[in-house]
Amino acid sequence: MPWGNGMNHSRGKAMATSTWRRRLIACAGALAAGAPALRALAADGTRLVNIGFAGGLGNKLLTNLSFSARDGALLAIEEANQRKIVIGGQLTRFALLPVDDQSDINFARLVANSFVSAKVAAVIGHNTTETSVATTPIYADAGIALISPTSTGRQFTSRGYKNVFQLLGHSDVTCEYLADVAANIIRARRIALLENGTSLGSALAEGFIRNLKSQGQKIIVRDAVTPKTSDFNAALTLLKNSDPDLVFFTGGGPQIQPFLQNFQRMKLRCQLLMTGGALNSEFPHTGPYPEGAYLLTHGLPPDRRPGYADFEKAYRRRFDTSINSYTMFAYDAAGMAIEAMQKLDSADSRLVLAELHRMKYKGISGNVAFATDGSQLNPPYTLYRAEQKNWRPLKSWGG
Repeated sequence: MPWGNGMNHSRGKAMATSTWRRRLIACAGALAAGAPALRALAADGTRLVNIGFAGGLGNKLLTNLSFSARDGALLAIEEANQRKIVIGGQLTRFALLPVDDQSDINFARLVANSFVSAKVAAVIGHNTTETSVATTPIYADAGIALISPTSTGRQFTSRGYKNVFQLLGHSDVTCEYLADVAANIIRARRIALLENGTSLGSALAEGFIRNLKSQGQKIIVRDAVTPKTSDFNAALTLLKNSDPDLVFFTGGGPQIQPFLQNFQRMKLRCQLLMTGGALNSEFPHTGPYPEGAYLLTHGLPPDRRPGYADFEKAYRRRFDTSINSYTMFAYDAAGMAIEAMQKLDSADSRLVLAELHRMKYKGISGNVAFATDGSQLNPPYTLYRAEQKNWRPLKSWGG
């Protein structure tokens, strides 16, 4: 038996090594794929500036919002190229280098090192708090700005690195609004909490409880699931048996569909509150959400976004991916990086990094400026309620 276990262990290690080798080759290939065309552009006297994009681009699922974020950044770059921008006295063309980081911290580090080797002027990404935190030191050592349109964890900007920029409100701010919504808008008194086992989910849970306590409220039951589970039966049974009038779930992404299916199948007779990554791809339609559900999202409603009509028209003409708040934050991330280079008349990544700290940018997502730690000042949020299969905005903050 020990011999057999050893063989299985060796086989497992070999398979893991093979998987990482394939991923590394894929990463290198993705960065090199456009090289011949890019060299041709450089050969005609045009200066080429590369901007990296890292996200979970493996499977184009309805729940995967990385593709629309990528396309938002790409649209900003294509529009900049149409403006024939000159930097350092030379006509400059920008190129987006999108790479799939598998939403995995180890592979994300491989991607980050590849971007450093490619001498990108800035990086837009990564799509999760965990991958953004893991890659920050690599970009910091190379003097490259990491501008995330999707990472919301407070730890992304709280560790003292000067190269990080968070376009979304961080989890501490989010929790203040979540608690206010639960206590004063929904007016819940028996609140159940389900977290999804990620570092962001834990931060949201702790912050939510802390802010509720300051308002004289408390959680009646708290449970957790693993980040990849699709079986919510046990957790939702526990919550249902506590007779809550509100359930707050910290999850997002691929977990949303099975969670909502289980929530409705088990007929929990209470309100539902979710946030951030729980945004569905069918937005502004509610998709799988039950009537009366609440969703606290990053960003302002479309009618309060300057220039949104023209943006939407250009985006839908070019891409078939959905438009959501992450699309617009990614569009603004690329726009800010390019505007910084124009102001500096330089594509030096270290200068771009410093300029981003000074900028006040008017974007599609709203007004963008950063605190010293790289978190956004006055980040925009909107609370929506599911009504007749559409998300109806109830209240907005910031922006």
